[in-house]
Parts: sequence; C-alpha cells; structure tokens
Amino acid sequence: MYRKPTRDESTLINRALDKWGAFEFFKGRLLMMKENASKIVCLMPAELEVITRMQPFLAGLVIGELKKQFVPSMAGADLFARSRKRNKFYIIVNENAEKLVLYGRDIMGESIVEASDTLGENELVIVLNSRLEAIGIGRTRFAGRSLLQKGRVTVTTLSDAGYYLREEG
Repeated sequence: MYRKPTRDESTLINRALDKWGAFEFFKGRLLMMKENASKIVCLMPAELEVITRMQPFLAGLVIGELKKQFVPSMAGADLFARSRKRNKFYIIVNENAEKLVLYGRDIMGESIVEASDTLGENELVIVLNSRLEAIGIGRTRFAGRSLLQKGRVTVTTLSDAGYYLREEG
C-alpha cells in the first residue's frame, strides 16, 4: 500500500536529496512510500495520488529505499545526476572504467577522473561517466586523495546501470 512519508521519513528523504544536490528538483513533487519488506520511496505524478488509494501493485518511479539512511536506486541516481547540481558525492570515471562498472566491477583508483578531496571513507557516491550520466552507485573504501591510488580498488560498486541489461537476457 502506498502512503505519504511520515514527518521523520520526510526529514531523512529531504536531507538525502539535499546531500545529492537534488532538493530543489524534487521540491513540490509527490513522493510516496511503499512498504513491503523495505520502505521504497517513489516519485509520482500528482494525478496518481488518487489512484494510490486503490492499492495498485506498482505506481511511480522508485528513486530509492529508506533504511537507516536514504539509499538511491539507479533511477534515482539518474534523476539526481540530471539535476546538474554535482557536489562531492559524485565521482567521474574514464571510458575503460565505465565499461567495467556496467558489468558490476569495482573501480580502481587510476580510473577516477574526478573526485572531491573532501570525500570520506565508506561514503555512498554516484558514479558518472565522462558525459555525466549516472552509471552506478558505489561506496568509497578510502578518503580524499587516497581514492586516486594506482593499482588498488578504491570504490566498491553497489549497483550499476548494466544490471538491467544483463538480467533481461
């Protein structure tokens, strides 16, 4: 069943949207929660708010999941990247790493073209290609300049855009 987020859930979601630089993009848009085994956050057109009372199986675009923190889905990461407000929680990888990330591989330090010096260890990041398209979501293994270490995996890929293509076949 779909419902509006509680006040605490809205606070967590809004903080995450601000962190990802997408707060303004989502301002005034309808976000609904779908609870099953986890709390799924969906972006919906305002017209669907009435339909959600009929308890549809699926409605809207899943932009993430609410756990202890908000964790974006690939669709959510793509929307955040399109809002063009990049901040420290985005990394850009080269073309070779792009291909590897799309197959679920982790990211080597020398493959990172751009990353913030202020990134901490164990932070969620959206992985972008050179065209600034979201291709994955990762978690940093090191902080700051250590992300650029040669010969070491510095970002673990948690999800990638290629997953959908691999699972189709």
